Amino acid sequence: MNAALNIFFITLLFVFQTTILHSFTILGVRPDIVLILTFFIGVNLGEDKGTTLGFALGLIQDCLSSTLLGANAFSKGVVGFIFGYLRDKIIFENTFSQFTFILLASLIDAAIVSLILFLTTPDKTQATIVLKKLLLSSVYTSLVGPLFIFIFVFFRDKAVVFFKKRRRKSGISGLRIMR
Repeated sequence: MNAALNIFFITLLFVFQTTILHSFTILGVRPDIVLILTFFIGVNLGEDKGTTLGFALGLIQDCLSSTLLGANAFSKGVVGFIFGYLRDKIIFENTFSQFTFILLASLIDAAIVSLILFLTTPDKTQATIVLKKLLLSSVYTSLVGPLFIFIFVFFRDKAVVFFKKRRRKSGISGLRIMR
């Protein structure tokens, strides 16, 4: 049931990113909610799950967009690993630190995607335009990041309470809630 809820939540997130978020485009860019989720997963679940789920989320993002297949998968996997590895060293409780580390994660993501595009795109002017959009998207993502972190924490805590209540009522033992 927990896996089904996670799949539903991720599907809802991609629907939100690809449809509703188009209304919030500023100067041609949108925030990268998948990156914020990858950051959140890495910080909360560690580098193994951050890398794996970051890669999977990036691959889904690549499949749904017209970018080079694998660029977002690789960059999100790296971001999930870095912030999963640093999770014990990050003070994550206040909005300023969330903003700062999401900005850093966005810049790492933008640097990796830009490097891949520079190496694979023959038209360097197109790659330069993409780099400028990625940098602007990094700032936009970091500005809305703390709001989405708050939403992710809210839903994570509600799911934990839901499953704990359900476990007590049904008497099922062994159901472990990952936090």
